[in-house]
Amino acid sequence: MSEKNARTLSHTSNRVKPRDTKDKKVAFKGALDSPFRIQWPSVPLTLQRSILECIIDLLDGASDYHHHRSLARRKRKRVCKAMERASRKNKETSEPAVVSVNKRASNELDYHMHLDQDIQQCETHDANTEPPVFLRHLSYGINVVTKRLEVQTQSARHPNILTLPETSETPPKPLKYVFVCRADVDPPLLIEHLPHLIAAYNSARPPQYAKLIPLPQGSESVLAQILGIRRVTALGLDMDFPDDTRLKTLLESIPILAASWSSQSTPITPLIQTHIKLLRTTTPKDMKEAKESRLQGRAEAKRRKTNHSSLK
Repeated sequence: MSEKNARTLSHTSNRVKPRDTKDKKVAFKGALDSPFRIQWPSVPLTLQRSILECIIDLLDGASDYHHHRSLARRKRKRVCKAMERASRKNKETSEPAVVSVNKRASNELDYHMHLDQDIQQCETHDANTEPPVFLRHLSYGINVVTKRLEVQTQSARHPNILTLPETSETPPKPLKYVFVCRADVDPPLLIEHLPHLIAAYNSARPPQYAKLIPLPQGSESVLAQILGIRRVTALGLDMDFPDDTRLKTLLESIPILAASWSSQSTPITPLIQTHIKLLRTTTPKDMKEAKESRLQGRAEAKRRKTNHSSLK
């Protein structure tokens, strides 16, 4: 996959009026682009597929874990609702006789013992079911990964401002790998901020740099099926994840994103080369005919204006 020197923008404006494009042809117009835009890392397609296969192997058992966890959560909710209904029923029922009260009390005691056993079984099942190692250090979802990157970037650039008191919760570990299903995201504007966040974090010179890894097309549905969720676009792996030899070898060639103009250790900002972007537009196929048609339209408009003023 070759890196583009110029970015092609082909988004259609919502305000554009429909025009007859039969006599038009597509043309590209060069314009200056912002030099502060961070490019996505250039990763060969074969390497992307190898990384995806490695992630699939590391996520083995994640779907079963989420499935059993969901079943246990539903059972716990069902048991709690049953206990609430039983307690509500006890308050509403009357007590006509002592015998019926004793009988009802014994039945309720057996019922509550059965509910307590169900709750203990749910808790025991949750304790015995442990997530895979890869899943313990994984954060998924665009919003979750974005918040994690924002927090670690702010703490890396302004450590004194975000110093937490001893009584507060321990902040999450920084992310070192961010996997994004870039080819499956529509519109791509939803993930355009991720390269900038990664570059801003790396420019603060942290102890370990973070890497952004795009995944091949179709990886979104594959990862969602393996995780047992509806959809997943971004995956974040924190620093505490034990280095997997296979994954580490594959990610060694991934370039590190950085923003030289925001680096705190660089006293003088170097000059940035000019960036050019191409705007997709249309031009007439026959320029001479289009010019004559435009002149005729102007003459017709001028004649109508003259006639209108003479009538007044």
